[in-house]
Amino acid sequence: MVRLAATLVCTLAAALMSSGLARAQIAPAVAEASERVEARGPILLELFTSQGCSACPPADRLLASLAARDDLLVLSFHVAYWDHMGWSDPYAIPASARRQRGYARAMRSRSIYTPQLVVQGSSAVVGSDGPRIERLLADAAPTVALAISREMAGTERFVISVPKVADVAIPLELWVVLYTRHGGGFVAGGENAGRTLEHANIVRQAGIVAVVEETPAVVTIDRPSLEADGVALILQGRNLGPVVGTGNLALK
Repeated sequence: MVRLAATLVCTLAAALMSSGLARAQIAPAVAEASERVEARGPILLELFTSQGCSACPPADRLLASLAARDDLLVLSFHVAYWDHMGWSDPYAIPASARRQRGYARAMRSRSIYTPQLVVQGSSAVVGSDGPRIERLLADAAPTVALAISREMAGTERFVISVPKVADVAIPLELWVVLYTRHGGGFVAGGENAGRTLEHANIVRQAGIVAVVEETPAVVTIDRPSLEADGVALILQGRNLGPVVGTGNLALK
């Protein structure tokens, strides 16, 4: 069963209209999904970064190199809490800080920082610490693969297929994340004044589109109106629990 989160409907209705994310609709589960061999989804890496943070460029470069790997789903969440230092990050969105603070609560951490990398929703590390990141990747729990495709040729609706997920707490939250592959530019102020920065897989919008109470399941969404290069899918426990499913679709 798939339903919209009852406590979030009013908030999402406004947020999704302004963000370009479409609200999900209930659709019947795919009967044969439970009979298929479950494919593994890419490991999710979320970098919380800022153009106003002098320690972030090395982490941005490392993330860009990791973005080339097919076994990883990497996303750059830009935050605005360094904007007071003299430079407003043009890629910062409110959803980034909310998500990072949610992870802090879930991991019982008293603080947030940049550059912080969260692996598979359950482990956090300094985003420029390559050796530690590789160890976390080696130990990361596998996720199921979430498939996304057009409902039918020529339509502007997408179907997200959630396979059978075993041994996890239900319900699960399905996030849709819109991102652009490349971005950056000259920074005129703040800690990185005078530098030209580059970023990969920059998150432009992110939000919960559905609560999944039973798997396998199917979720149908309208194509987001916001221009983006790709759509990332994240299925995880309530209140930013461990990630159990991931997927990705290129839009361009």
